Amino acid sequence: MSDEELEKLKKQIGRHRGKNPAYEKILDFYEKVREIQLDVTPAVSVTPLKTKDDIRKLQTKEGFPLINKENFSIDIPSSIVLFESLCKIAKEATSKMNENIQKIDKAIAENTLPLDELLLKHSDNVYQEKISKELEIDKPVLQFLVHMSIMPSIQANVKNLKDHLDLKNWSMGYCPVCGSFPKISELKGEGGKRYYLCFFCSFIWPSQRLKCPFCDNQNHEKLHYFHAEGQKAYRVELCENCKQYIKTVDRRNLDYEPDLDLEDVVTIHLDILATEKGYKNPIPSFWGL
Repeated sequence: MSDEELEKLKKQIGRHRGKNPAYEKILDFYEKVREIQLDVTPAVSVTPLKTKDDIRKLQTKEGFPLINKENFSIDIPSSIVLFESLCKIAKEATSKMNENIQKIDKAIAENTLPLDELLLKHSDNVYQEKISKELEIDKPVLQFLVHMSIMPSIQANVKNLKDHLDLKNWSMGYCPVCGSFPKISELKGEGGKRYYLCFFCSFIWPSQRLKCPFCDNQNHEKLHYFHAEGQKAYRVELCENCKQYIKTVDRRNLDYEPDLDLEDVVTIHLDILATEKGYKNPIPSFWGL
């Protein structure tokens, strides 16, 4: 993200602060996280991941992503710097964060939490479960810190890989880069074409308008949505087949170009409403911590 893009993001954050006072604290934290990620980004250096044309074409044809999450190249030194910076600002975010980060700080000081290994095993659920139990750290907090710390590296990988994609032949509900599910979608353009935002690598890809990304259900009678009162630009799309949901931003009802990651943060109330209706999302928001 360039300085110009950051300034644009700050303006959007300011707009949401004015419209959603209840989100002020979380937006303050979100803004700080994005800023320190930007500070670290210039120092990030990742090994380019190479893919062969014939294998790439076969992967796209068969519906396989370019790489697995665990194969992303991670710049460990810059990720450790970011992890430590995140811990400092997260202490002030919530009491839950503060309590957990005190345990993390203690573990780092006692050399019982190897940050390099933790960051390299960013997608190893078994390893994260082991660490969280041993150190009595809430796993979602640990996952949040790890994911935010490696994001500049992940985005550098995506920048190197995105030109190797053939999106014309990609119709899957999961990310063509890493195979992860989307955390939010957007409708824009004439007819409202759908775009998904990957929860893991933040890649955005086009997909079918009427299709559940989680179970591929295309039966329109089992696909519904609801709006929050007074918020026509936001909807929650429900699948009766798998009882899961995804939030959607309708760009056509906004007077600005939305940052989908930010829109995910300021719509946590929709996650609550969907959960109350009996639906679930396989990608719960980190920002609900």
